[in-house]
Amino acid sequence: MEYIALGCMSGTSLDGIDLSIIKSNGVDSYDEVDNYFQPYSKEIILLIKNTIKADSLLNPNLPTLISNEYLKAIQFLMNRNKLLNIDILGIHGQTIFHDEKLKISLQIFDKKIFLLKHPLVISNFRKNDLLNGGKGAPIIPIFHKLLSNKLNLKNSIFINIGGVTNITIIDDNNISACDVCFGNALANDLISFLQKDLSFDKDGILSHNGSLIKTLQQTLLSDNFFKINGTKTLDRNYFHKYFDLLKSHSSASLRNTLFTLWTILAFAIHEKSKYLKNPQIILCGGGRKNKTFKSILSNLNPNILNIDELGLDGDFVESQGIAYLAIRRFIEIDSTFHSTTGINKKIYLGEIN
Repeated sequence: MEYIALGCMSGTSLDGIDLSIIKSNGVDSYDEVDNYFQPYSKEIILLIKNTIKADSLLNPNLPTLISNEYLKAIQFLMNRNKLLNIDILGIHGQTIFHDEKLKISLQIFDKKIFLLKHPLVISNFRKNDLLNGGKGAPIIPIFHKLLSNKLNLKNSIFINIGGVTNITIIDDNNISACDVCFGNALANDLISFLQKDLSFDKDGILSHNGSLIKTLQQTLLSDNFFKINGTKTLDRNYFHKYFDLLKSHSSASLRNTLFTLWTILAFAIHEKSKYLKNPQIILCGGGRKNKTFKSILSNLNPNILNIDELGLDGDFVESQGIAYLAIRRFIEIDSTFHSTTGINKKIYLGEIN
């Protein structure tokens, strides 16, 4: 049986809400129906950033503010598809804190607002994984595997470059995954701090023709995170402990600093992917549009495509994945595995509210 699900996702880039409607049986069928992006206001972005930085909910109204943004976006997309009967609503929420050791992952929104209008809501997608020995991330690899099958790819690697970068390696029918490096968040926050009128390295223009700062590269790559093998996860602000160092280098050249960050990211991806023979590397997420990063990565791994080149929209893979996970939760199929998060047993993700 096939279901129509609407999935919503707010990533660690903190730019807004991705929404997707898909049709799927939760196993091996999948059709994209519609996608929509609802940007956050500058005020909400600042509130979220301050909350993450303080590790505290400084403004108790933030969950309601975010929930209202979600509700507005959901209603818009549903009105645009009013002839459809949405069976399941999957809401990930906005992550403000994730710590695998504490087994806590906080995504904020107010469930009560949604339950008044949408009785079948599935949320809290990371809790079951964390409570059963997993790291709570990444959770979309099972959807990457579905896409790989749909695209008839045997050996493929999906790279999602959001605020954090995660990798899914699909070797024939085997799947492994982990967070692999920082993504856009570190560079975005640096640019926002130094260039008040800019918020990210659009198309890689700010880093174009930059030069590598070898001492900076060596310092960041010596971080303990890169020494961990197997499954691992990364908080959005983990590498912000180097923020003062990045600001110092940026005072001499922001271009070279950004170029170095993209070089580190490309190297981290290459180190994780080099063991798979002749894989097709598929880039997803906002970072796929960064031409500087893509050029650096292409020098290490020539077989690279943006997922858009395969007929899929790279901005909405995660939100479509949440819709897919919501369907799997409804029909009670496991969606997370020891090789993707380190979990100890087969479970489905999400809670029916």
